[in-house]
Amino acid sequence: MGTRPKWYLSALAKIWKILYIKPSVPILGKAIYKGRVKGTTPETLNISYLPINVEVGVESIPLPVIILESIIRNSEHRVITHRCTCRDAWKCKNFDLHIGCMHIGAATAEEDTTVAHHASIDEAIVHLHKAVNAGLIPFIGHVAADNTIWNVSKNRPFLTVCFCCQCCCTQFDYYQYLPPEAKATFHRLQGVTVSVDKDKCIGCGKCAEVCLTGAAALREGKSRVDEKVCKTCGVCAQVCPQKAITVRVENVENTISELLGRIDKEVGGLPVKSNFIQ
Repeated sequence: MGTRPKWYLSALAKIWKILYIKPSVPILGKAIYKGRVKGTTPETLNISYLPINVEVGVESIPLPVIILESIIRNSEHRVITHRCTCRDAWKCKNFDLHIGCMHIGAATAEEDTTVAHHASIDEAIVHLHKAVNAGLIPFIGHVAADNTIWNVSKNRPFLTVCFCCQCCCTQFDYYQYLPPEAKATFHRLQGVTVSVDKDKCIGCGKCAEVCLTGAAALREGKSRVDEKVCKTCGVCAQVCPQKAITVRVENVENTISELLGRIDKEVGGLPVKSNFIQ
């Protein structure tokens, strides 16, 4: 078991604020930036956002629920951290800090109960639904540093699932400072499109304000989304007061196959089930 003291989560939240100091801060900011870039490579980071505003099938099930329920049901082990480090660090006023990250895979059996709850399949699914219903955006993938942060074996499968709020998520906030090669470790979901209804758009600019990549921007008084830059987090659609932005998935099976093909080794090799989409 990867033991951690009771004060670990509180200390981690304080450290988190230091690790995400802006590059513009003299000396420390530049040093942190160099470390962040060095640690953001294809070998250390492989993540994708799962937009909650895509519904699939006759029952209109959110895409993250379809993907993550399948992974949870096929997982060897899973835990839920007692609280979200990002929301804890920035004392989030908008979302429950106790909706913590989910870790999936054999290595999670080693996590200390002082920092995480060892969850049953049903408990993990309830937690997933709570996060998605609250409006949190899941991101899923491999974060090499997490094996060290949570003190578990580096040679055993470990998949990270974070439930992000745009107001506190460190990935959302720091992405803009990363060089192109580091940004490439944030993978756009294959087959997902983001479109703007020009008749509904009033040019308020809220989508551009929240877009982590700069893909959403106003041109000639209307919103446009550059799909070459977009990472399909869906936050633009979430905040649009006119519901003018729509996120769609063309072929759910293909989207899920590509995602799991990229990350399945982190959870021990999960097959895509052909019958889990209603």
